[in-house]
Amino acid sequence: MSMFDDDSYNEGVNVGKRIAIGSIVASLAVLAILAATVAMNGNKRPSGNNNNNNPYIKASEEATEEVTENPNKRTSDELSFWNMYDEEEEEQIVVSENKKKDSTSRNKVSRNSVSKNTPSKNSASGNKPGVSDNSSVSANKFNISPEGAKPEYVSVNALIPKNELIEDNFTMVSGNRLTYSQGGRNVSHFGIDVSKYNGTVSWNSVKKEGVEYALLRVGARGYSTGNIVLDENFKANLEGCKANGIDVGVYFFSQAINTNEAIEEASYCIASLSGNSIRYPIIFDSEKIVNDSYRTENLTSAELTSIFKAFAEVVKAYGYTPMFAGTKEQLVKHVDLQSMDGYDIWLLDTGEKTDYPYRYCIRQYSDKGRISGINGEVNLDICLISYAEK
Repeated sequence: MSMFDDDSYNEGVNVGKRIAIGSIVASLAVLAILAATVAMNGNKRPSGNNNNNNPYIKASEEATEEVTENPNKRTSDELSFWNMYDEEEEEQIVVSENKKKDSTSRNKVSRNSVSKNTPSKNSASGNKPGVSDNSSVSANKFNISPEGAKPEYVSVNALIPKNELIEDNFTMVSGNRLTYSQGGRNVSHFGIDVSKYNGTVSWNSVKKEGVEYALLRVGARGYSTGNIVLDENFKANLEGCKANGIDVGVYFFSQAINTNEAIEEASYCIASLSGNSIRYPIIFDSEKIVNDSYRTENLTSAELTSIFKAFAEVVKAYGYTPMFAGTKEQLVKHVDLQSMDGYDIWLLDTGEKTDYPYRYCIRQYSDKGRISGINGEVNLDICLISYAEK
C-alpha cells in the first residue's frame, strides 16, 4: 500500500534535489552549532525540549528551512518520495528486518532480564522517574548479551545517570500489559511500535485494547546502498492513530554514516509528518545487522553520537522531541552515554524485568505481543514519562 498518490518522475526528482541541496546547507549549520558550543562553553547544553530562545535551535532552524521547505506548508502531493529511490532498496531492507529476527534487533529480541536496580532517595528528574541523583546500584556489573548468547558483563559507569525504578513496582496485567506504579497508582503508559511488516492495522480495535500511543516507522535507509525508503503503511497508520485518539511517535531506521546523512534523515521524518503535531518523540533507531556487512559497523562511539546529535538538532528546531533507540549492547558499546545526558532513550530490551541500570524513558518489553486489530505478533512498549502532558 503506497503512502502517497503517485506523482510524476520529474516532481520526485525535484523533491530529491531540494532535500539534497538543503542537506548541504544544513550541514553548515551543524558546524555553526559546534562553533557556538565552543564559544559558549560555560552554558548548559540544550535539552530535548523545545526552546524558542535557544541559539542552538535558532541556527538549526535557519538551516532546516531550506532542507524541508517548511513542513507545515507541505502537502502530501509534494512528499511523494517513491520516485526518488530504487525498489531494490526496499527488498534489501526486508532482508535486514528478517535477519534481525534472530539478532539483538528491535523486531525480534529475546533476553533473560532481572532488574538489580536500587531506588535512590532523591531525584533530579522532574516528571522522569528514570533519572536519579544516586549513582549507586546493588550490582557493579550487568549483562548486555541477548538471551541464548554467551553472557557479556560490563561494569556500571558511575558517571552515567542511573534509573531509580523499583523492580517490585513493575506488574504484568491482562497477560501482556506491563505497568509501573508509584504510591499504588499506575504512572506508566501502554504502547506499541509498528511498521509495514505488521500489515493493515485496525486502529479502532487497537484503541479499545487500551493502547495509549504508537511508535510508527517512517522509513529506513538501506544498510548497503544507503538509499532511503518510505514505510508504505506510514500514512495509513498516522491517520488511523489520529482518528482514534492514539498518541504518536515516529522512528527512522538509520544507517547514517555522517552528520549530513543524519540531517537528511531528520528532515525526511519531519517532511513526512506534513506538519502534523505529534506528542511522542522522533526516534533515531540505529542497530547492527547480523550475518552481513553494513554501512555503520565501523563507526566509533564518538562518531555515532555526533551523528545522532546532528539528527536531534534538526528535530528540536521544529519543536519535536528527539530520542535515541538502542539495545543494551548498542547503548553501552556504540554511543557515548556520558555525553547524551538530557536526551531521551528508547531501550530495546524484552522481558518483564531488565538489568539495564541507566536512565530510559520508553522500553520495548515484548516482541511477541498480541493485540486485537493486528494480525500476528506486535512489539509492546512501556513509557515511564507523560509525553502527552508535556
